[in-house]
Amino acid sequence: MPDNPNSSKSNTLSVAVIVPDARRRRVLVTELAGSQLSIGQEFAAYPARDELPDFAKLSCDIVIVDLDDEVEQAVAVIENICSHDTATTVMAYSSRNDPTLMRRSMQAGAREFLVEPLSPAAVAETFARTSSRQPVKVKPPGKLLVFVPSKGGVGLTTVTTNFALALTKESGAKVVVVDLDFQLGEIATGLGMVANFSVVDALLNVARLDKEFLSTLMLKHSSGLAVLSSPEDYNFFRSPVDDGAAKLFKILRDEYDYVVVDTGTCHGNIQEALFETADKLYLIAEMTFPSLRNGHRLLAFLSDRDWSRNLDVVLNRFNSRHGEIDERSATKALGRPINWRIPNGFAAARAAEDSGVPLAMEDCPITRVLVQMARTACGKPLNPEKKASRGFTFFGSKTLPDPVKI
Repeated sequence: MPDNPNSSKSNTLSVAVIVPDARRRRVLVTELAGSQLSIGQEFAAYPARDELPDFAKLSCDIVIVDLDDEVEQAVAVIENICSHDTATTVMAYSSRNDPTLMRRSMQAGAREFLVEPLSPAAVAETFARTSSRQPVKVKPPGKLLVFVPSKGGVGLTTVTTNFALALTKESGAKVVVVDLDFQLGEIATGLGMVANFSVVDALLNVARLDKEFLSTLMLKHSSGLAVLSSPEDYNFFRSPVDDGAAKLFKILRDEYDYVVVDTGTCHGNIQEALFETADKLYLIAEMTFPSLRNGHRLLAFLSDRDWSRNLDVVLNRFNSRHGEIDERSATKALGRPINWRIPNGFAAARAAEDSGVPLAMEDCPITRVLVQMARTACGKPLNPEKKASRGFTFFGSKTLPDPVKI
């Protein structure tokens, strides 16, 4: 996964470099500095086929793949990128001016062959050719993923926050999480952060709301996840402009690949706009009668308006049986199948809340399900079952969880 994400400049070509050797990676980045390029992503290892990010979604125009560390892996990476992404230019990079190596990389799909050391003139010439081949790119709007509770206290914020963290890692893309619990939102707190500005500042300043103004309201978590927090102070809030939320989410979708929303206590026109435009709705419920009853009512409302086609039901704090309610009874009460089951881990969730270190940063049964949800959301296959575990960290190797989606 990327170890140094940086935002690219709009008037330059954005480059991702895949160079396992740290010294050679630094040399390459230094040689590219000062040209009309920006380093968007740096990879310290060759990504496997199912771990390749969508470079187009990362707004990367060029990917440079080093051949010297492991030729076979490097050629496979070039082939994998070129077979899935025709918009991004792939370049091979080597310390050897080897015709055989050049031919292999070109056959795999590379458009250029760079030889170390790179002179400024060679860099300028190579990237001028690339720039002339670049089509005009129009970024598709980011996906809007909306989490809604069946009732208060079902763990909506815990699920939303840790899903957003998992999605940031699994997708390698730009992700923002928005806290719409205007009175008592807890996303920033759960991430160990304090917000000076909030989503309310955006909605109260619709006339001046643009991407530059919005960027001043954001928090940035160490994982790369952007956060548009709820207010720190308790207050009542009513949007003074009916289309304020629509404008806010349009800007967010223009700037981010995934916009994850905790609907919290928002209601009225804001909630309606989210339900209508969401690419995916996640209904968070638990195996209690009030939660299932309210979940059924909400599903009926959404179905009447044809807003439930892209909806997943998520049972949080799942046990195979809760009192007199089992999964079959829960499915019958809701009127549709359960898509995801997040196991009961109250002690781990409480410890994460108290420490400000999110569940997604460590290995636990809850995290494994959220990773699967995130992989599905960004178009990756579910992780297969694996009995042996190497342990999990947010930026390291991960435990492979059991598939749980049906």
